[in-house]
Amino acid sequence: MKRFARIKKQQNLYEDVTQAIKTAILSGNYPSGSPLPGETALARQFEVSRPVIREALRALQSMGYLDIKRGTKGGTFVRDIIRFPLFDDFHHFILHRRIKVDHLAQARLFLEPEVCRLAAVNATEEDIQGMKALSEGYGGKSMDVKDQMYSHFHRLVGRACGNPIYAMLMENIMDFTEGFIRTIKPVTILIHHDHDHDEIIAAIEARNPKEAAKVAIRHATQILRAMQELEQVYLERLKDSAFPQSVPPTRIEST
Repeated sequence: MKRFARIKKQQNLYEDVTQAIKTAILSGNYPSGSPLPGETALARQFEVSRPVIREALRALQSMGYLDIKRGTKGGTFVRDIIRFPLFDDFHHFILHRRIKVDHLAQARLFLEPEVCRLAAVNATEEDIQGMKALSEGYGGKSMDVKDQMYSHFHRLVGRACGNPIYAMLMENIMDFTEGFIRTIKPVTILIHHDHDHDEIIAAIEARNPKEAAKVAIRHATQILRAMQELEQVYLERLKDSAFPQSVPPTRIEST
């Protein structure tokens, strides 16, 4: 097993310990469900006091990274990745490849064609007018505002599809998409165009489910391809930056 590196003496030791353990979890040194060493072992590895360790573990528990269990079979365990506080540490998830644009692509390409197909069947005239009004309002907005509006368009389509479960899934998918874009995309880079949704609206308004699914696939593929390119640029930039790696890779030692 690997060992944690000693923490350099600084004013906020527990924050450094917190970051070191978080980095170990996100980098895969601690898989979901695995136990951390005990407080005494951690204090010895980091060369800090047990109260510092205790404070760091409580912080990670409140963030959602750890479960602390009491009793004879108790201990401190890493939570499942799907329960991690994703949007608080998006850059860490991307850096350590726990989430990728490819994961988003699989989800969107599975969900969006069916959502658009159903919207062509079930959308009301009010739904369609709402999509049109939003699309017509893209012009003149800043890049970051446009990104939010583009995402909101897909939320509207989800709400118009007639299936509340799909609508909820689209809300979550677009939350994920927005988080990814905010993290990897400089605000000056364009990955979307104001008229990219026109074909989707036209197919829904024409009540053509087959065409709506077809253009949804084409649109999602285009956006996701651009995001994949940005992801690679972002990862290269992170490799040259100390920002997300301010704490060196952690070492783990069994107890």
